[in-house]
Amino acid sequence: MSGTTGTASAVVAPSPAEEKAADKAHLLTALVNVCGVPHAHWKTHPIALALRCDGIALFHTDFIHMTAANIDALQHEKGGALVPLELNFKMILLAFLAFCRHQSHKQRGGIDVLDTTLPAQFKNFRNSECDPAKEIAPWGLAIAYNKGLADWNKLVKPTARDFKPCRYANG
Repeated sequence: MSGTTGTASAVVAPSPAEEKAADKAHLLTALVNVCGVPHAHWKTHPIALALRCDGIALFHTDFIHMTAANIDALQHEKGGALVPLELNFKMILLAFLAFCRHQSHKQRGGIDVLDTTLPAQFKNFRNSECDPAKEIAPWGLAIAYNKGLADWNKLVKPTARDFKPCRYANG
């Protein structure tokens, strides 16, 4: 015997309702810890109102799959009328979305919004690497574009005479 007592540990999978609640909590955590939404006023903050108005309630299911155009079109209710989300809040969300995609490509997997170092990583990314004019990399695609290689591939095209025909001897 290897010293085990013979009891098996069971893996408990969360129910779909528990997964949804956790995903909703991940969005709240990301908004508060990373995007700077005050916890005391998160329900009335323009970012939270605009996301809720657009139907974005979950982090992994909804927010991660947004595009720059989705963020640019965000609106929230103010004084009984729908108004566009302020530019500074749009820029925060765009930078955070770009950060999430950048980190997921780098780590080859999703990001952990519960990581305590995430706010500092986001601040560093936003101040040094994030370019608002640059298109956000699509989710799930880690494509490295090398212009020099693409140009070389266009110039160097094999021709038929570069290759000898393969002829088998009939025996």
